[in-house]
Amino acid sequence: MSEDSGPPKLAGILTFPPEVVAALDEHCAVERLPRDRAICEIVAEYLRFKGYLRTRPAHEHRSPQGEKPEGV
Repeated sequence: MSEDSGPPKLAGILTFPPEVVAALDEHCAVERLPRDRAICEIVAEYLRFKGYLRTRPAHEHRSPQGEKPEGV
């Protein structure tokens, strides 16, 4: 079985330099998000910025329990 048979696997393909991991951890702490969720949101925002995604997600992430979303 060759490596290029089948669809690419996403798990474990991203690696980040230590300074990016530190910035991501800080972002996760401030936004109270798990790292995988924060990575998805950052990538989605980048793709929107580049024009690959045109709309916001149908379901925004839920605020941590006890917090109200901005503007409410």
